[in-house]
Order: sequence, then C-alpha cells, then structure tokens
Amino acid sequence: MSAGRPAEATPFADPTDTLLGWASRSELTFGEAMAAHPWFPAAGYTDDQLERTERLYGIFLARQVAAGAGLSDLLAVTPALACATLIARAGRLHEPDALAGEYLAGLGLEGTGEQESLIAEFADGLPSRVGLEAPEAATPTEVLALHAGVSAAEVPGLLEVLDAASPAADADAEALVADLAGRAEDLPLTAAVMRTAPERGRELVAGIEAVRAFSLAHPTSWLDRDRSGLEPALPRRVELAVVAELRERPVGTPERATAVGVAPRELRPRLIFDAVRDRVCLRLPEQRVAAAPGADDAEPQVTWRVTQGGTTRVFRTQRPWGEEVYAEALDVAVEQPVREVTVADTTNGITWVVDVVDGEDPALIFASNGQDLSDKASLHHSRMTVLVPADARLVDVVTGEDLPVTDSGEIQGWAGWEHRVIDASQAASLQVVRAGKEPSAMLPLRSVDPRQRVRFVHPAEPVAGLRTHNRLPVNPAGLIAEFPPTLSGRDEIWQLSISAYAGVGEPAEEIAEPEPLEVPAEGGEFAVFDPEAYDSPWVGEYLVRLKGPRNESFRHRYAVVEGLGLTGEVEGETAVRIPAGAGLSVVHGRITCGEKEFTAEPAEPVVPATEAGCEIVFATADGDRLPLIWAPEALRFELALTTEPPQWRTSRIWLNSRELDPAGSLRVRAGRGLKDVKVTVRNRHGSPVRTETLGLEDPVTYSTATAGIAHAVAVMPEGRIDLEWTDPAAGRRVSVALARVSSVPHATSVTVEDGELVFADLAADRDLAAWVWPATAPWAPARTVGNLAERTALPEGIVGAGELTVQLHSADPFSALRAPERPAAGALTAEQDGYLTDQSEALTALSAFFSGATEEPPAGGEVLPVIWDHFGATPREREVARSVFQAEPARALLALSASLVPAHLQPGRMISSGLVTLPMTGGEEVSEPGRHRSAWISTMLTLGELSEAIGEGAAGQDAVRGLLSRLEELAGHRLVETVLTGRDATLDTAVIDSSTVRISHMDPAQQEQLIKMFFASADIVPGPAMDDGQRLMAVFETFRRREELTEIVASEGLIKPAVSLLRAVRGANRGLYSAARVRFDKIDGVNTEDRGNAWALAPVVSLVFALAARLHAHEMLGKSAKLDQAAEGWAQLADVVPDLVTGDLMSAEAMVIAAKAARAAR
Repeated sequence: MSAGRPAEATPFADPTDTLLGWASRSELTFGEAMAAHPWFPAAGYTDDQLERTERLYGIFLARQVAAGAGLSDLLAVTPALACATLIARAGRLHEPDALAGEYLAGLGLEGTGEQESLIAEFADGLPSRVGLEAPEAATPTEVLALHAGVSAAEVPGLLEVLDAASPAADADAEALVADLAGRAEDLPLTAAVMRTAPERGRELVAGIEAVRAFSLAHPTSWLDRDRSGLEPALPRRVELAVVAELRERPVGTPERATAVGVAPRELRPRLIFDAVRDRVCLRLPEQRVAAAPGADDAEPQVTWRVTQGGTTRVFRTQRPWGEEVYAEALDVAVEQPVREVTVADTTNGITWVVDVVDGEDPALIFASNGQDLSDKASLHHSRMTVLVPADARLVDVVTGEDLPVTDSGEIQGWAGWEHRVIDASQAASLQVVRAGKEPSAMLPLRSVDPRQRVRFVHPAEPVAGLRTHNRLPVNPAGLIAEFPPTLSGRDEIWQLSISAYAGVGEPAEEIAEPEPLEVPAEGGEFAVFDPEAYDSPWVGEYLVRLKGPRNESFRHRYAVVEGLGLTGEVEGETAVRIPAGAGLSVVHGRITCGEKEFTAEPAEPVVPATEAGCEIVFATADGDRLPLIWAPEALRFELALTTEPPQWRTSRIWLNSRELDPAGSLRVRAGRGLKDVKVTVRNRHGSPVRTETLGLEDPVTYSTATAGIAHAVAVMPEGRIDLEWTDPAAGRRVSVALARVSSVPHATSVTVEDGELVFADLAADRDLAAWVWPATAPWAPARTVGNLAERTALPEGIVGAGELTVQLHSADPFSALRAPERPAAGALTAEQDGYLTDQSEALTALSAFFSGATEEPPAGGEVLPVIWDHFGATPREREVARSVFQAEPARALLALSASLVPAHLQPGRMISSGLVTLPMTGGEEVSEPGRHRSAWISTMLTLGELSEAIGEGAAGQDAVRGLLSRLEELAGHRLVETVLTGRDATLDTAVIDSSTVRISHMDPAQQEQLIKMFFASADIVPGPAMDDGQRLMAVFETFRRREELTEIVASEGLIKPAVSLLRAVRGANRGLYSAARVRFDKIDGVNTEDRGNAWALAPVVSLVFALAARLHAHEMLGKSAKLDQAAEGWAQLADVVPDLVTGDLMSAEAMVIAAKAARAAR
C-alpha cells in the first residue's frame, strides 16, 4: 500500500492495529486480481468471500478513523480493497441512488452527508484507476454494477423476464439483451449493464440460459450434478446467485419476488455433529428407493459404499415405517480425523467426495441448526460448535482475544480433538491458532457477522411422537422470526410469505397475500403465525419465506396445531412402549385444545400392539385439515450378536445360547430419567443367573458389556434376558424380556422345492424371517424373506440361482433390520441348480465361474473389486486371482481401493498378489472420485502415469507438470521433491535410531513420558502421506508395534533376503543403495542380533524390499527368488505397519523413476 510514501506521512493512525497486516495482504491480492481480470467477476470471488472482506475492511477503517486517521486518506492507500467492497455492495444494492449510504452502513461507518459525498466522489473513476474496464456512458454506480455481474436484488426480476421470453431456455441472447436493456424502471442496474456493456451482457445472459436449460433437462437432480462443463461458464458469484434463486423457485415460477417456491430435497451427503453422542457423522441423505436386482419389490433399498481412510464399508438404507417412496437418512460415524470421505450411492450410480479435515485449516464448524459451515469465509451465526485440535485457540483477530466458550468436550474416536460451543454474538472474526503459533493474516481467517441472518425461533417444544407425513415435528405454538439490526442502518421493508407445504419438489400454494414487515433499524421479533389473525387456530404444515430488500431469502418448514396438547398413557403405566404380547404395549392418547377449538379424528386415539403408530386428522371450522402420524416412543435395544451387525430392535428376539457376542455390548434407549437400569439373565425356572448394571453412555443411551451376559447364556439350554429399571412414569420397578434363549434351532434344515423354501422343524412359536444369499454370488446383498411358514415362496430373482445360504432370525415389524454382509457360520444351505443371472453381464459371468459352469473368471473394472473381496478361499482361487490381477496391474490396484478389503490390509494384499513387482503403467487415468478413495494407491498410479509421460520426452512435458501437481495434492511436496531430486529427504528425519531402541528398554512409564514429549499432537491433523510429520509417525508406528514386528522379522526369514536384495540394489544403482542404507546406518551400534531389538530392522527391511520390487518393475533389476520367498513375511509386515510400507513404496517408486530418467538422459 502506497509504496514509497515516507513513514511520517503514513495515513494509519494506529500502526498496531491487528488488522493492518490483513489489510496490506488483501490490498495486494485484490490489486493483482484486478490487474489480471479487467472484468472483476472473472476473478472468481464469491459473495461469501466478499462479505468477509467487507466486514474486516469496515472494522479496520472504523478503528483507524477513531484513532484519528482520515477516511479519504485510508481509501486512497487501499484502492483495490475499496473497489472490491464497493463492487460487493453494488451487487446487493436495492436502490441505485443509495450506494454511498448503504456502503458506509455495510462497513459499519457513520453515514453522514459529508461521508456519503466523499464515497461518491471517490467511487467516480475508481475502477479505471485499479485496472478495471469502465464503459464511457456508464455512471459510477453502473460501472460498479457491471463488475458485480448482476444485482442480487434484481435476480428474481431478471429470471422472470427470461421465464416469459424464453420458457425453454433457448432464446437468442442478443434479443434478450435488447429486451433487458429497455427495463430501466424495473431492473435499473441490469438494464444499465446490458445497455453500456452489451458484450458482457450477452455473456451473462447466455450463461444464465445455460443454467436454466440444465435445470430443465435434469429437474430433480440438477443441483447435485456437475455444472462445470456448461458453456458459456458464468462467473462464480453470478452462478451462485442464479442457482440459489432457481433452487427455491424453478424455471417458470410466477411472482418470484414474493413466491415461497418449492422445498428441494437434500441430495448430497454432508457432515453433521451429533452433540448428544459427541460424534462426527456423515449423513447419507434420503434417496428414492429402488429394489436390488431380483429383490422383493416390498423390500426396496439404497446401497451405499462409504470409504474412510482407504477402508470401504457397505451400508443399506430402507424405507422407515409409514414411508412409501424414500429410504431413511442414515448417520455414519466418521471414526477418526480424515482428509475426506468418498461416498457412492451404487443404487443410483452417484459418487461424492466429502471434505472433512483441511490440514491447513483444521476446524469443522457447525451452526446450532446442524448446518456445516466449515467451508464458509463469512459466518452469520452468533452461536456455533467448532471442532478443533485440543491444543488450538479460537481467536477473534480483531480484538486479539479468545472467543468465549460456553461448552466443550471430547469427540468420540478423534483423539486429541475437542468440540467447543462458542458465543460469537460480539465477535468480528474467527481464526484457529495451533499451539506454538500466533494469530496472523497469513493464516485462514473467517469473519463473523450475525447481522447477516434472520433466525427462526421455536417458542415451545414440539409435541412428543407427533409427525407430519413429511416427517416434520408438530409444534403447539407459532413461529417467531428474530431480525438482527439491518445492514442499511435504516428501517427496512421485508416480505413475509406463507404457503401450504405440499412436499419436497412440489410447488407450494400460498395461503394469503404476501405481508410487508417493517423491520426497525435495530432489528426485532415478529410472530410469523399471528395468533390474532384468525378466530380458528393455525393448523397445517407450512413453508415460510422472509425476503429482504437485497433479495435475502430465509425459509423455514414448520408444522403447527395451535394450542394442541397430546399425552399418551401406556398400558402398564411405563414411560415408553415395551415388548408385550403380540408386539408392543398399547397406548391410549388424550387430546386437549387451547383457547381456539379444533377437532381430532379419532378423538381418543389408540395405538394397538401390532402397530408402530396411528393416524390422527386435525381440522378447523375454517376447513383446514392436517393428517398426522402419532408414533409414541418405544424401548429400543441393540444386543451384540455373532450372527448379524449391531442394530436397534424394538421387538423381543429369540437367541441360540451361543449367539451372543462376548466382545460387544448391550445398549438401551428408553427415554430419559430411568434409574437403576439392570440386565438379568434368568434360567428356564426364572431364577437369576447373572445381573449387570447399565451405565449412561450418553444422555439417552444406557449400556453394558456383554461378556458376562454371554458367558452366563452360553451354558443355558433355555432362559431369557430381562431388562429392569425404575420407571419415572410408573414410579416402580419395571421388567421386560428382551430376548428368549433356546438351544432349539429355528429350523434344522431347508430345501428348495418348486420355487419355495421348505423348512424342517420350523419353530412355530417364533416370529421369524430369513436372509437368503445366492452362494454363487457372495457379493450380492441378502434378500429378506418374511412371514416364514414351513413352505415359503422364494423371491423370483433367486429361483434357479444355484445354492442358497439361508439364515433365520427374529423378525421385527417395527424396525428396518439390516442383513449382515456375510451369512453366519450356522446358516443353513439349500441346494438348487444354476447360478445368479439377475445382475450385470460381467457379474453373471463371475457367478458362472463360481458355480463351476465356466473355467476362467471375467476381468474388467466391475469385476476386479469383487475378486479382491471374495477370492482366496482355495489355492485355485488364489492362483486365478493372481493371474487376473497381473494381466492388468494398474487396473487391479485401482480396484483394490474400490474393494471392501480394509485399508490396513490393502498393502499386504498388493504384496501377496505379486502386484508390487509389476509396473503401474498402461492403466486408464484414475477418475476424480477414484483418486480420493485411497491416497497411496492413487499416488502409485499417478507415479505410473508420470513414468510414462517422462518417457515421452518433450512431448510429455505438459502432462508431467500436471501429474506433479496432482502428486503434491495427493502425497505432499516431499514426494515431488523426491521425483525431481532422486532423494527422499524424509529418510534422514523419519527414522528409528539407537536412542529410540534405548527408549524401548526403559520402564513403561518413562517410555510413555518421552513419547508424549517427542510426538505430542503429531498425528492429530491428517495430512499428505509423505509430509514429514506423517512419515515420522508411520515409521514410529514400528515402536508401538514392536512386539508383533519382532516375531515377524525374527521368525519369517526376512533378514537374509533383505541383505541379498540390498546387494542387488547396489549393483543396479549406487544412489538407491545409499538411500537404502540410511536407515541401517541410523541404528549403528544397536545389537540387532539380539531378538529384543529385531523390530528396529523393520523400517530397513521395508525400504529394501520396496526398492528391489520397484527396480524390478522398471526392468532395472532382474527377478529375484529372494523377493518371492520374502513376500509372505513382507505382507505380514505390511499388515502390522501399513503406513510404513506404503510410504516406502511411494518413496521407492519416486526414487526409481528419478534414477531411470537420469539414466535415460545420459
């Protein structure tokens, strides 16, 4: 800023201002952007980023002015900042003549007439002075509007014009520009842009038309589709404004300025923080269900593959009770800090990559309503939950003070992290500052401005157990809108629109004319549903919209039955329904009205034992009618079994005496306030055999380990498991049988006859269902067969599908049970001819191979992950798998990342399959989603591409640059350095040395103290695998696992092959030999012949094997029998310390590529 100005002439009255560094950096950044992009929208800034700039710049100016600086002088030395914030304000301007006043108010400066004149004078010609284009015929405000792209306040009117002139989004842009240029009265800023800069206008209109056409072509999914290929591409700020409007009010919506619009369904997986359980979760959204191939149409489901940290798990969601179209949302725990999670909806063929932790900005931020704010530059909430490393401070850089924390706690599974609820009502900024660092403008910085957001407040708790058919809670009182002080600093007119909610994606029908609200400058509260407006109570499900003068739009779904009281009386007087008789306890409802009367049908609702809930229809004298579902809370329990995954049940379960998992737990949810919760195992006579007390796991979950329960049950031929507690509603002890134990199996055998399952000795006194797997397709999900009888029809898709595996289990009509991925050991087998054909052609061919109908398995992208998952049970299968993988090594390795093989076992599988000695070239380019599943596999494949590009010489230089950039993103800059220099610098720092070995012989308490001192917080934030910290922790994992490694290194004959291969590496390349010796030299003086120190050789052996394998892959070293002999031990080593082995493989591949390139250049 103002380079060359003498120090005594500085315009800054307070040189100690904490924002001075930020202002200097921002001025430079914006100045460079404007010099490079004469039309400012092309620089790619969003409103979110510009709001942050406006907020912080305003505070900076206000403090400097308060300290005695002149506003004109400050503006003069920050012209780019001033221009950017003026453009941002022009983009949200409601009245063109009010620019100066609104600009000052937005900055938080006093808007006197003198100051407004100063701003108007300074803005005249400013864009030209900072390098932006300025049409001669345009006024200063119009020039700024040009660089805003479009005015947010005029987006609805602009789209209305396009809706009328171009219903199919195919009109001529030239004609539309001419039309818009003549609408100065309705759209003054848009008209000015079209009139003074018609070329820019055509570009904008054509881009908006492309978005409109895209939304028409994909009406239900366009928001979740990739729009990056649309031509012409809209500037980011304009695109977001147009998309936001079309998201709520699609093409063709009339009266956009006041219309509420439609409620779009949540389409993308997103992060949430479960404050009750202190867990970070990934929420899989509700999706339209589709039946799996061959599955019963009555059991549609959505199949998900979720990859965390390289491990892929399968989840399936089904329709909840009462739902006909969509599968329920599912929260999947994010079990540890990871950089990202890959989610694939395989039913609908959609893949997403969800960012989790950014190593440069390690914070997850959630609003009180659960919205993930982590990617926002400008925060508009006064209360937020922030997840950060425990050593981090949350600092308001404006004041230099830490933000007030009202609550905090640990995060389950995230060692070294904690969640903090912060009060940001008085804050202006938020920065995460790690231990050892100070607040700085060079670190990521967010602004905080609660003025930007209207809050919807629920004045009362919703009615327990009552939901609309859209699963919205029902409230007994109206909704309150809480307005902050206005951005303009003056009273403002907002529009309130209320419509009857018609369902997701359906146009809402407005129930009254839009109502203007006069919002005072200081803000205030308004009742959305005015209790004085009508004689009848508000009864309905509504979509509410509040629209501001700058096209701010805040919407809220709300269901209300004004004055409603609904209480349930459970037979047996318990607080919740419990298993009883034919299902659950019966509940009788009692309904009361407030001052205004409504009717309910039935007036005295009853939920029978066989149903989860009942429908109640509420109506008013004015004709309003609202059908609701009342589902009173029921006891739910999760009992760990060896035969199925942990899952919540409501109905009593029948167990075999050895079916309980002793390593699991019993978890119970039965409302709050339970006391003295115990589980008792009783024998056939009802006498107690074992009693365990359940403790509170979280505010709503009681739990205990099942080890003692399982031991007691295992020796009982007959008995039961009872849950007992002191019930707050009954005021007495309550006992209920959760499980019946019997040594009599559900059935003794099963056969298939005429397309039916025929059971022998089927237990008639049990409500049973069966999961059925086709043995010729172990990758296929189980089909659920319910209402079992001695003869039960098979689903059509698995009739004639070969041998079937049938697992009987207790049914639960009140819960959506998930089948296990694999049948349990005690499952029954039913013989039939054939193999599964109700699947894709490639998988059908694989089933034919499994059944023995063909001799060779097929290959291909769809089949390879399945082979990784399921081959290896027999020597023949292992040999076939090796031959298939080695035919296409790059594709096979990519398929490993897409398989269900756990991440920590994948390196060992690569070694044992022989892929580790093969070149990773000739494969297809890794797709964007595929690149995110496993960083080390993607890195190996990218290194393979790089090797090919280097081999092309000058023709491959562009590809080399792009691949190096991708490598840095995947694995860090250290790996790029290794490729360029041929030397891995982390080998010198990430080592086990003699001092580490000495520590291993110390007292355990001393060891722990030293380890904490050396490695505190080193692995809290995930980073690229080849960065110094991550490599250090990977190598140091050998210390933590030294007992297992000692057994492997000393017993598997790894030392002699390693010595032999080290000699071979020396003969192949002296430089690589030197690299291989680095780790060995670091343990000089350690007696490695002592078995207790053998573990210290693990990093040495790992690197030697990696170099030898990759040298052979690049034909720089002949095939060695020693490498084959050591493969099994090396794979075991990889199973114990996978990060060490994968890091060494990446390092070795990079060094070998560099050595190969150097040899070729000679």
